[in-house]
Amino acid sequence: MGSTEIINHTTKALTVKLGNNRVYTEIATVGKDAVYKVSVDSNATYHEFCMGVDAAGKPIIVNSDECVDNQEITITEMDGKFNLVKVPRQIQRPVDQTRHVYSSKRTLATPSINTATKSRQPSSSTTTTTSSWTFWKAPQKYQAPPSNLY
Repeated sequence: MGSTEIINHTTKALTVKLGNNRVYTEIATVGKDAVYKVSVDSNATYHEFCMGVDAAGKPIIVNSDECVDNQEITITEMDGKFNLVKVPRQIQRPVDQTRHVYSSKRTLATPSINTATKSRQPSSSTTTTTSSWTFWKAPQKYQAPPSNLY
C-alpha cells in the first residue's frame, strides 16, 4: 500500500471525489497550491478519483492504478485546460548476487558458431540423469515417383 501526493497547481480549489463508473462521493477539497495524499491498496477494487472539470468541460480523472504506479501527480492549468504531470515510483529490486558475480567475470564478446552448437547439448556436470536429444531432420528434396508405375 502506497500513498500518492496529488498537488493542485491550478487557479482554483479542486474537489476530490472517489467513485467508480461515474458515481462519485466527495472526500476532500484541495486548495490552490495544496497537497492531498491518497492511499491506495494495489489489491483493492478499481477506483477513480475525479478532480473536477476544466473550462473545456473535460473531467480530470485519476484511477487507482495510476496512484499505485506514481508517487506524485501534479495538476496544472494552461489556458483553462487541466494537465496531469506524473512522477513514477522508484522501485527497489534486490540484486541477485550470483548473477552479479557471474556477469562481472564474463567477457562481452560475440559468440562463435562452435559455442552456439555446444550449448544445444546438456552438460554432464549439471544433470545426473541420462537424457537424449532428438533433433528434427529436414526432409529431403521432393522426388517424383518413377514413371513406369502406370
